[in-house]
Amino acid sequence: MLFAVATIFLTGCDKLKEKRFSTTIPYALEVDITETGDMSVDISGEITSLINEELNKVKDEIKNYELVSITYKIWEFYGVTPNTFNGSIGFGNANSSEAGVLYAYNDIDLQAGNDNPNQVNMNLNSQDISRIQQYFMDTNGLKLYLKGDVANKPVHFKLQIIVNVDAIAEVKK
Repeated sequence: MLFAVATIFLTGCDKLKEKRFSTTIPYALEVDITETGDMSVDISGEITSLINEELNKVKDEIKNYELVSITYKIWEFYGVTPNTFNGSIGFGNANSSEAGVLYAYNDIDLQAGNDNPNQVNMNLNSQDISRIQQYFMDTNGLKLYLKGDVANKPVHFKLQIIVNVDAIAEVKK
């Protein structure tokens, strides 16, 4: 009898397999400060992992997320030069009202960032990576918070955040 139960259990488990779904999620936070505007930036935006149609189909079977990387790129910069940004980008789950993970931007030269064709990797520690992965598990997305100050105004730029994440789901063979 024990052998029969074990056989049924083992054959039932064979019907599911882990599958990795890789997705790249771009999101742009737009900063536009006029000559008469405040020099502070305080904006937020929400991204979701389910922009990938294939991933959306298995959203209920996702058992965990693995953060591959988060990069940023400054683009569409125009305004007074030289100009720098000091502040942070924060991450929370899609339902959060404040950031749980902060990444500092210190003296980011906006013109140089715009001119550089490469994305810049955010070097996050293992604790922050774990928290961001959990945010995805909680809500299949992230909320971004950009806060800080520019050195001069007027200024306009976009801070593009590119999140590369793998979702691991158990799907039928």
